Order: sequence, then structure tokens, then C-alpha cells
Amino acid sequence: MKKAVSKSTYTTHWLTYKKWCAEQAVHPWVNSDPTLISQKAARDLLVLFLASIKPRMQSHGYFTTHKSCVVSAYSKGISIDLSKDRIISEWMAAWKKEMPPRPRWNDDLDPWDVGLIVQYWADKPNDSLDLKELTLKASSLFAVTVYPRPSCVAKLARDRLQFFATSMRYRYFGTKELKSVPTFTAQQGLSTTSAEVVCPVRTLQAYILRTTGPMFRPHDREFNYDHVFLSMTPQSSLRLHLPVGADTCSRWLRLVMNRIGVDPRFKGGSVRMAAASKAIDEGTPIDVVLNTGRWSSWRTFNLFYNRARVRDTAPPIGCTHLPN
Repeated sequence: MKKAVSKSTYTTHWLTYKKWCAEQAVHPWVNSDPTLISQKAARDLLVLFLASIKPRMQSHGYFTTHKSCVVSAYSKGISIDLSKDRIISEWMAAWKKEMPPRPRWNDDLDPWDVGLIVQYWADKPNDSLDLKELTLKASSLFAVTVYPRPSCVAKLARDRLQFFATSMRYRYFGTKELKSVPTFTAQQGLSTTSAEVVCPVRTLQAYILRTTGPMFRPHDREFNYDHVFLSMTPQSSLRLHLPVGADTCSRWLRLVMNRIGVDPRFKGGSVRMAAASKAIDEGTPIDVVLNTGRWSSWRTFNLFYNRARVRDTAPPIGCTHLPN
């Protein structure tokens, strides 16, 4: 059954489900014989599991991940698709109203300074770095410049990158809002900076050149697109550098944050909050921040991510640039 859950991010959630099933003396897939399992029986078991863990859940997102884990296992293990089951969808929607998503960071929180990441790489030219260090540099400079989710960093599309003399264009594949029907996001642009050593465009270009060749396999195994970021070391059996996921990208960001002394309570995903907040404090127009970070509304950004001094109104002037 472990084989059915291919995503490492689901491991803990799957073990929680298996433990619950053992306590209830039921098979995780209702029955050991797949031919005897009905859609209704699978759905009913999942609803019972979710009802049992609901009182312990501290966030809707964490609760949803438990549901997604089991749904994924059923789909890949015994070809029962519960992802669009009407009863489960209605049940989850009611839970979301009962306990809506809450901000991860308090309103009075001072964000950590992402400018320290830029300073850290300021004396480390691309051609002086090995693959591991170039990977950390490329991913972290990209993150502090356009503040994506770690999951978006993992889904940055290599085959949609376009490099020009003074800029680049990029797209993500199947981001959070495009997860149910995976497709490419709209194209976005990023300009080069005068400080060549810490230019995210030049660093990404150097990374692409370094990770091109027979040892690197960027092609996605499920969808038709190529990943930008690949494993630092070859996979042991295939001896190839393969695409990485959101957890790995978040861990890379945290590795850099460790080096510059960022409080451990901040995870890799906090770059999104810290970089966008700093951009606003430095005068970047609100609409530029929202478009760059791909937020759907000012309200969403202000509630969940904005920890800048400016919380309610946009500054009158500004420009987009790397934090100093």
C-alpha cells in the first residue's frame, strides 16, 4: 500500500490513515480484493476517517492534505476516483466554512530580511560554484525576486523559459489555482539587474546550461513539460538528476536561510511573505506585487502574506527590483 502513495509529502498522512484503519479493524482500501470494492464503500470509509481526525486539525489546509492523500492512494492503487465525489466535496466545503483558512503569521510580525540572501551571494560568481551551490543560488534568488510558493518553484517550466539580452520570460505549470486542470500559467517577465553576480536571470541561465546533458532528465513523468530544478545528486539506481518537488525546494530555501541566521520558526515558504512585504516597504506598487506573486486579490494578500508597514493603501510610486 505504500507503493500507491508516490508523493513523499503524503507519507505521514498515509501512515495516519493506516493507523486509524488498523484501530477500526478495516482494510485501508475497504477490502483486500479490489473487485469487491465499490465507490460508495470507499467514500464512506474516507468520510469516517476524516470525521475522526477533524477535531485534531488546526488548519483546513492540513485537513485537506489528509483527504488528498487517501484519494490519491485509491486512484493509483485500485483505480477508484474520489477526487470529484459530490458528497465528499460538499462535506469538505462545509468544514471550510466552519474553520476557514487562517493567517500563518500574526499581524504584528516583523518579517525577516530577504535582502540578506542577496548579500550572501554577492561575492559568489556563478562560475565559481559547484552544482549544489548554483542550485541554491538560482532557486533562492528567483524566490526573493518574484516570491513564488515553493510548489511553483518546483513547477517552473524549463521548456517555457525565454532568455533575452536584458530579461527573461517564464511560466509555471499546474500551480495551486490550476491544480485540478493542470496547464501553464500566463507568461511573466523578469528583468536583469545591474549587479551581475546576484542577477536572478543570469543565475538561472547559468543553472540551465549546467543542468543540460545526458545526466539530466527534466521531463515530467506525468505531464508534458520540463522542470527547471533537478536533484543536486543523481538518483542512485538511474544515475540521473530528476525533477524535484515542493518539499525539496522549500528545504533548499531553508538551507540558505540557515546560513544567514534566519529564525528557525520561518520555513522555506516564508520567503514569499518576507520578499513581498519588503517589496512593498521599498515602494513597489501594490498591483506589481500582486501580479508578480500571482495573488488573486489585495484582500487575500493583505490577510495572509502582507507583513509590511503598509497594510491598507498602495504607495504612490515605486519600481520592481531585487531587495538590497
